[in-house]
This record gives sequence, structure tokens and C-alpha cells, in this order.
Amino acid sequence: MHIACTQSTTPEIKKTAAGLRRGDLVELLPTDLALGGAAVARLDDLVIFVEHALPGQKVLARISKRKKNFAEAQLQEVLQPAPDQAEPHCLHFGHCGGCRWQHLPYAQQLHYKQRQVEEALTHIGGFSGLEVQSTLPSPEIYSYRNKMEYSFSPQRWVPRHELGVPPAEEPALYLGLHAKGFFDKIIDVETCHLLTPVTNSILHHVRQFAIDSGRPAYHARDHHGFWRFLVMRHARKTGEIMVNLVASEYDPALARDFSARMQAHFPGITSLLFSTTQSLSGVAFSEAEYRLAGKSTITEKLGNLTFEISSNSFFQTNTLQAERLYDVVVDYARIHPDETVYDLYCGAGTISLYVSHLAHKVVGFESVRSAVEDAQQNAALNRIGNCSFVWGDLRDLLENTAETIARHGRPDVLIIDPPRGGMHPKTVAAVSRLAPERIVHVSCNPATLARDLKVLCAGPYRLMKIQPVDMFPHTAHIEVVVLLQRNPSSLQDAKV
Repeated sequence: MHIACTQSTTPEIKKTAAGLRRGDLVELLPTDLALGGAAVARLDDLVIFVEHALPGQKVLARISKRKKNFAEAQLQEVLQPAPDQAEPHCLHFGHCGGCRWQHLPYAQQLHYKQRQVEEALTHIGGFSGLEVQSTLPSPEIYSYRNKMEYSFSPQRWVPRHELGVPPAEEPALYLGLHAKGFFDKIIDVETCHLLTPVTNSILHHVRQFAIDSGRPAYHARDHHGFWRFLVMRHARKTGEIMVNLVASEYDPALARDFSARMQAHFPGITSLLFSTTQSLSGVAFSEAEYRLAGKSTITEKLGNLTFEISSNSFFQTNTLQAERLYDVVVDYARIHPDETVYDLYCGAGTISLYVSHLAHKVVGFESVRSAVEDAQQNAALNRIGNCSFVWGDLRDLLENTAETIARHGRPDVLIIDPPRGGMHPKTVAAVSRLAPERIVHVSCNPATLARDLKVLCAGPYRLMKIQPVDMFPHTAHIEVVVLLQRNPSSLQDAKV
């Protein structure tokens, strides 16, 4: 008789870093949070970054990447919670790529964001003796987003606890947010606590409308399907609501049906749009737009300013905190009535217009033509005559610094708000040649901020003030405002 040899199915847990490889299980005690949000733990002398873990927890994690000096791991189980760990609000917590810090008390979120700014400036920028201000908290930590983009998909991301469970009969159409690490699988969102209750209700009605239509969801892999995106904006100050349903083609009868159903259920919608896009990307950008009801824009306010926002426009997502961010910019810039201000990467001109009443002249520079058009329209809407906006790539616009100064005047104050990748090296060099007295740098990425400041402060500038601002509670993202001051004797050495 043949007797099968059986082995224990209990997975082996590695106790040391020696021989550690991808797929191994380890028990860890995280002690910190890294820039980007992963927890930091050590096994012997090896640093291991653990996604979704917290300092103070005891966790079981599986190694997903092994390098010479560090490793990355995915959380498998929390063996012991942190002493002051919070209960997440969200049903989808840990699955979507959004609120990864909901289980971290808000005061600690602010603390770690301050720490991460300081560490980036120290380790990447080479600065020492820094005084980083406490992170400026958001006035609201839930329902603070004024915009959300949802995607349609025929594939739903299935949580681990549902794997192997016979699927219930479901429609092959889902509407929600991308599961972390997947471009083609969607979390069929029930409620997003970063949005207002009415926009969550609209989400459910739009999903049901799409299901009832019988049209298929767009598939990100084979690029077939009808329904693409749902874009919603809810103005915090005015209460106006925009709903933009984006499909691969326009169907007039379907659009009329959509308009009738939305207006019947949500009379508060002030801008109802049906748009189309043929783009293969996963970005919710409308190429053709059809206004079904109300206006093609919504109105929002920042301070005393009014802005008309279209579906494709960029606008700060956290309205109330954007005002506090801009107030820090105003405080740091110390603009005098006779001074000229340059606003680099000005977008739709929100910062330019916000500081315009303090300056003699403000010149905004922006590479996206539609954003420049929005900025010009917003200046006209607010009857602001001392702001002008220049379209083009900063690498080209500022290359001939003497010509730029001759055309627009030498800037006394430079405001910089670049994308996450920071400034191009040519732009950093141009900033030094422009030689403004003060630079106020706004950044959404402490790492690239530190890189660019290292270059600027190797020249005539000194880092004077650092203010982290929490624009996105429960996420690992952090905004930073810094003030650089030029040495007064250095202007004569500026080469233009």
C-alpha cells in the first residue's frame, strides 16, 4: 500500500534577513512612516517598507521586492494593532489607492507629514538645523473634495476575503475607483467619504442608469465599450453641482433620457453634461462636450474672487484649505504695491489672481493653453487688470532671461508651483538668473522640492521658512510652502 507523505501547510516565517527573498513571510514591528505612506520596519539591519501598515503594529507581511539595501512587503495580517489605531470610516479602506491613512488618528497624520518634509529636506536637500512648522490642518477631514473622477469597467476588483466565493449574479458594469495597482479593475464604490452625500447619491443613480441602458462599460485592455467616466464637481462655497457623463460616442436619445432622469432626481444640479472621448488613456478628459441642462461651468469662490470652472479645468480640490494655502503664500511673499510678481506654472491663474491686489503687476506662465485661457477669463470675470498670462514651456520662455525681463520687468517676487516632478534643471537655472528678491515655492512633492532647493540654495538664496499644508487628509500627500530670500549683494552678480 502506498502511503502519501504529508507536510504541514503552515507557512514558514523568516526570522532573519539572511537569504530573504521575494515571497517570504516575515513578522515585523514598524516604527515610522516613509515619504509616500509606507510603514518602515527593520529585520536585522535590513529596512523593509510595508504597505498599509502603521507604526506600533505587529504585522505579518510578505516580501514583494528584495534589493541589496532594502525590501518592500505587502501587509498580510495585523497581528497586534497599534495602541491608538483609529477605526476607518470607509467600507473600501485598504483596497483603493486613496485614503490609506484612515486608520491613523488625524493628529498623527499631521505629525508624520511634518516629519517627512523635514526628512526630505535633510536627506535629499542636504539642509540642517531646519525649523519646519507644524502641518497646517485641513478645516474639514471628510467631504472636503470638490471634484472626483470615477471610471467604468466590466471588471470588478475582488477583495481577498471574497476569493473563492461563488459570484452572485452581477451586471458586467462597475463604476468607481481603480483598485491599487490595477489600471483595468474597478472598486464598485458604495460610498466615498471624501465626497458630499449628494454626490455619492448621484454616483448610485448614474451607475444604475448605465446598467439600465444596456450599453457596455469600456474595457481598458481591449479598448472596446461605451461608458468611460463620470466626473462630478460640487462647489464648496456656492453649492453648485456639475455632473459630466463621458462615453466613447454621443447618443442623442440616450443623452435625453439621462438628462430627464438626473433632473427629476437631482434638481440641484446646475451643470449637466454628456461628453465623449476617443482617447485610449485612463484620463477623464472630454474631447467633445454636450450641455444637457444648466451651464457648461460651475462657479466657485476663493477669498473674494469668483472662478468659472469647466469640466476639464484644474482647480484646487480642497477649496477651504486652498484658501489657507494661498494665505501662507501671501504671508511669505510680502508683496509691496510697486512690485512685479512672476507666477510660474500658474495653471488657471488662481494664485496670480489671489495676490494681484497686492502687486503692481503679476505675470503668470503656463504650458497648457486651455489653462491660460481659463486664467484670462477668470481675470476678466473678476475685473483684474494687472495680471497677464503667457502660454509656453518655461524651458523656452525663460531661456533668454534678458528678453523676458525686458518684456515683463524683473520680478521682485517669484511664486513657483510646479507639478510633482518639480522643475526642469533649465528652469531652476533660469530662476537663479531672474534673481528675484524673494521666492515662494509651493510643492506637492517634498522630494523634488528638496532637489530643486538644493540647487537654488547653493547660489545666492537662503531657505527661510517651511510650512507643510495638509490638502488631502487621510492620504500620504503633503503640500509645502517655503520662502527663499536672496542675499542683497548678489543681484550685481546675476547673469542675464
